[in-house]
Amino acid sequence: MSSSNPLEPVYKAYVVSSDCFKVTQRAVGQQRAEFVQRTQFHGTSREDAEAAITNATKQASDLVILALFATFERFVIEHLQETAHQLLGNGHPPEYAKRLAEKFETAVEYWKFEEVLDLFKDEIDPVLIGDAKHIKNYRDWIAHRNTRRLIPSAPEPRAAFDILTAIIKQIQIKHTYPPME
Repeated sequence: MSSSNPLEPVYKAYVVSSDCFKVTQRAVGQQRAEFVQRTQFHGTSREDAEAAITNATKQASDLVILALFATFERFVIEHLQETAHQLLGNGHPPEYAKRLAEKFETAVEYWKFEEVLDLFKDEIDPVLIGDAKHIKNYRDWIAHRNTRRLIPSAPEPRAAFDILTAIIKQIQIKHTYPPME
């Protein structure tokens, strides 16, 4: 995993927590009381402990989708703000270009994120853009839990990480403003 990927620490924390759930599941399954002392599992039935771990595992999967997408969204918006400032701010006439860059930098924060993603549709694999929109729909459901809407299918955390990372890499390659000489 690349250190230039802002999603890496989020996903790495999820992987560690998933491993912790597995270790706890084993300790509970083997009824190893010495491993669960001073935890909520001490004195709990095996079935109740396993149910709690299963629920926590599902919650962690949902929360990592939420965190991955929020981090991805922030990366994309900040990238657009930076590149727009460089590209628009160097336009002509200079004062107009500067105001236009400042307006874009402020306004992009309030755009629908699907519209922000559409800015990249000619340079980034459209399947990836569609997958990112699917992840966003699930992220929105996690955040708002609107019971009047159907629950979108949940992406696997690793798949969400891979998809969003692929988009970040393509943005970094194709949309990074060349350094000024």
